[in-house]
Amino acid sequence: MTYIGADGCPGGWLAVEYSDAGYERAEFYEDLKELYDDNDDATRILIDVPIGLREKDNTPRKCDAEARKKLGSPRSSSVFPTPIREALDAESYEEAKQKQEEHTDGSLNSQTWGIIPKIREVDEFLLDNKELVEERRIREAHPEVCFWAFHGKSMEFSKTKQSGSAFWERMAVLQSVADDDVFDDLADAGEQCMGREASIDDYVDAFVLALTARSDECELETLPEDVEEDPEGLPMEMVFTRS
Repeated sequence: MTYIGADGCPGGWLAVEYSDAGYERAEFYEDLKELYDDNDDATRILIDVPIGLREKDNTPRKCDAEARKKLGSPRSSSVFPTPIREALDAESYEEAKQKQEEHTDGSLNSQTWGIIPKIREVDEFLLDNKELVEERRIREAHPEVCFWAFHGKSMEFSKTKQSGSAFWERMAVLQSVADDDVFDDLADAGEQCMGREASIDDYVDAFVLALTARSDECELETLPEDVEEDPEGLPMEMVFTRS
């Protein structure tokens, strides 16, 4: 069986594949459809983009709120505000903020605006392919929550302010749960995807998602424990491995 961790990047999706035997390969895809079509036999695909959205609802997604609580300050800031579905078609940041503020008590930050195209892509693909979420083939996970679960506590170092220390800290966690040399695997992944628009953080995040995806079904837990569904029937959850 194979398991995929996919990180949404500016130019597409960076996917890392594991099997029960260990690391297999990395590949870069232009969109989620291409990623799924090339991995339609995967047991589980975890992505780091929100699945399931509120619609004109003041209540934040419970998975976002619980993830921030688990991570604590300052890592909680890595869980961006999730837009309501009505904001996905906004043509500007100001329009998206206006729609969010009109229908909820919150707003959107620039980080969320930057990933709205990815959120829209995921939403459209899964609304057309609901069986993939019903069968738990494609699920949402947050890399920092995955690291928290594997390590037993949140990461100490910021990927933006202390990038060197953050890299080594997260690689040590990956090595503690991987079967083989994760540094060699990372180098192989970088070679396979050379020239594509993906940062080293994208690679590290894709690896932790893939290792989480490889966990046995009985080892996986969700935030929240009682999973909500959005008005379209998509689950609003984050998956992580029980420590």
